Amino acid sequence: MSKEKLQILMVAINSSWSQSNLALYYLREMIRDLHYEVHLLTWTLKDQPLDILHALYAQNPDVICFSAYIWNRIFLQQLVPDLKKMLPQSKIVVGGPEASNFGNAFGETDFVISGAGEAAFRALAESGFSRKELEADVPKHLPLKQIPFPYRAEDKSTLQGKLVYYECYRGCPYHCAYCLSASDDRNELRFDPDKPNEVQKLYAELDAIKQLEPKTIKFVDRSFNIHSKLARLIWSYFIETDCPCEAHFEIYPDLLTEADIALLEKAPECRIRFEIGVQTTNSAVSEICGRSSNWEKAKAVLNELKSRTKVRIHADLIAGLPSEDFASVLRSVNELCATHPDAVQLGTLKILPGTPMVEIARLRAYLWQDSPPYQCLASDAISFEQMCTLERMARVLNLYWNKEEFATEWQVMLQNHLATEIIFAILDVHSRLGYELHSLAKSKRAAVMAEIYDRFCVRL
Repeated sequence: MSKEKLQILMVAINSSWSQSNLALYYLREMIRDLHYEVHLLTWTLKDQPLDILHALYAQNPDVICFSAYIWNRIFLQQLVPDLKKMLPQSKIVVGGPEASNFGNAFGETDFVISGAGEAAFRALAESGFSRKELEADVPKHLPLKQIPFPYRAEDKSTLQGKLVYYECYRGCPYHCAYCLSASDDRNELRFDPDKPNEVQKLYAELDAIKQLEPKTIKFVDRSFNIHSKLARLIWSYFIETDCPCEAHFEIYPDLLTEADIALLEKAPECRIRFEIGVQTTNSAVSEICGRSSNWEKAKAVLNELKSRTKVRIHADLIAGLPSEDFASVLRSVNELCATHPDAVQLGTLKILPGTPMVEIARLRAYLWQDSPPYQCLASDAISFEQMCTLERMARVLNLYWNKEEFATEWQVMLQNHLATEIIFAILDVHSRLGYELHSLAKSKRAAVMAEIYDRFCVRL
């Protein structure tokens, strides 16, 4: 009679109900052939740590695995020590970017996996989760081609209607100082676009994800269109097949060609969304960050996508980049909004541990949060007061632009006025009426926008 299987719980603490955790699905499949019983459990930051503790204690598993990110590290630091008190016999494994940066910051953690975790986790499981055996010779890397497809048909009950992540490339040739991929020199394709059998395997995996009926399939590849042939194969797949969900890609705008845009013209509405990290329209600032970008070319691409395709555009800016002052950030907001993307995110720079930005920030006397999300409080060119103003502007964009309720009003007003003029006017109305910059009822947003529109335009 075979020995009873040991039980492993893979626990995701997501930032919202719509998220999923790709890493844990990978790890589950990495040990599918081993003598373990694996279960995936999901909670969000809105859940109480004590409730999660109760649920895990009731399971009394042999091993509990967590994936640590900037959004859940503090939550895990509260949960894991208490979990170890109540389940001292359970082995606790923590991996992910935050585990890598902070080692054993989670109390009595048995194993911390740094970097890409698939090979190390496999070795750990083969050792029976024995620290002595793990320390002997743990593989540090496994090529993406060798990592199994992460999802199963039975995952549909968990993933239906949610954000499901997929990966076909690891690495990034760009070395933006603020990015976790700044030191990632890998160039690993999951599939070779020149090999028909591999293309068919790619399509089979995409078919399997579609069967899960997610709301969105989000490709986590950095600068997805670096490999243009593979990108066009995947875009063609979503254009030509019946797909009830949206496909989300993070792209590098400078690399888009006329052939790409001609292909994307064929995409149905709500089929493809691009996240485009403009970050700044100031080329001198981009250069300091190690980012090679051409705003004029990116702007032309944004305008072409807007005028010729139904691709949804989510465009990002970052406030707090080295040497970029308040006025330069405002210019970036104005120039980006003039291209009318569907969403504009004005984010604040995060000084992420393990990135070159940490040393740059130290040398330039930045002030930033010591704990996640490591947000910049003041840069070498922007004061804390100015950073607070930019944060309020970002909230205005979220309330009045990104919900896409007032696209026509913005389009008309931007014909004769700058986006920042309109944003500051909205801030004035909120201040006068005592409105918060979040959770504002749609009727109140509409009334504010009507007042602003009347102020800037003559109604037809």
